[in-house]
Amino acid sequence: MGYSASLAKVNDRVGLIVMASLFTVIVITAVASRFHSRRLTRAILGPEDWLALGALVFVLALNGIFLAGTIQGAITGHSPVVDGWPVTTELEHLAQKYKYAFQTTEKVAFGLIKLSLLFLWKRIFIQAKRFVLLCWIMIGIITAWSLAFFFATVFQCGTRWRMNWAPIAIFLTQCVNTLDLLTVFTATDIVTDFIIILMPVPMIWKLHMPTKRKIGITSIFMVGFFTIGAGIARAYVYLVTSYDKKDNLDFIADFTLFILWSEIEVNVAMLVCCMPVVAPSLRKFRDDISGLIPRSLRHNWMLLSSGKTRSRTVFSKNAEQYSRDGMPHDATEMRSGMPSWPGTGGSVAIVAGRDNAERQPEDSGIILTRTEITSTSEFFLPK
Repeated sequence: MGYSASLAKVNDRVGLIVMASLFTVIVITAVASRFHSRRLTRAILGPEDWLALGALVFVLALNGIFLAGTIQGAITGHSPVVDGWPVTTELEHLAQKYKYAFQTTEKVAFGLIKLSLLFLWKRIFIQAKRFVLLCWIMIGIITAWSLAFFFATVFQCGTRWRMNWAPIAIFLTQCVNTLDLLTVFTATDIVTDFIIILMPVPMIWKLHMPTKRKIGITSIFMVGFFTIGAGIARAYVYLVTSYDKKDNLDFIADFTLFILWSEIEVNVAMLVCCMPVVAPSLRKFRDDISGLIPRSLRHNWMLLSSGKTRSRTVFSKNAEQYSRDGMPHDATEMRSGMPSWPGTGGSVAIVAGRDNAERQPEDSGIILTRTEITSTSEFFLPK
């Protein structure tokens, strides 16, 4: 007895329109933040940044195709089934056109996103010659992979262009074996994602930094597994709908599921592509938001939060007086240890802390582009 599965249908047209619209806003923001981060750190724009920008163009094209297909009903529509086979309708012709446009465009989008990540790995770990060589090998493989599947999809019916959106029964018999073609594409897409996402992990754990920071940086790259998850879901949908026609006769409904997971995967991949380099922009946004909070509220919040871990004495008017005795003007907090206050016969050791943010050049291998350094000075107040 063979395996069979009937997939659920997607009918929420409004929900899909909202989803695609949000994806559009998010990916544009992500790429804009990427370039803004480069400007904040005064880093030179590299091939990885321009590849990400090129990928954005194709991702937006895919979002436009998805939105147009959903609005016109080609996505979330249904094929009437008579005598165990879907009946050809005008809506099916329309769905075939959107399918051909989407599947052709996605080959370029996925290729550019993968290449952007590989060039980023090469830039970060430029001193590791073997790793750089591995990156170049993968760049060659991904370039060939993307071009091969792009042209295979474009010419899947040769130069008989109208056959690409012919009734499904004619398309499956007159064009190349698209079932095998897409099966190989989805499988290799998942495999290359695994390789690209895991490539930098061993290099990160060789760096001289605290384990906690290594885990944090690794977790950023592991977000890429969301892309792999979407790719696996797409592969499952495609295999079930393509090889189990007995339980999945509604061509348009099957097409909707397949293109939905492709839409999710490519947009998540675009976000993953930008995440490792947008930290400076996010930090700037956080600081700007913090600046909008009234100073008194920020002051009280700092006292409340710091009181949970250590006692602090915050000096305001006395800061200028202490600065004349050697303390920096911008010292904002003083920490007292086990003091014997002036006038009781002892000396008080005060530690003045100041947090400085020093930017690292992008080419230095620092992934988050900034390292927090705390400089402290200790001195004794006069009796």
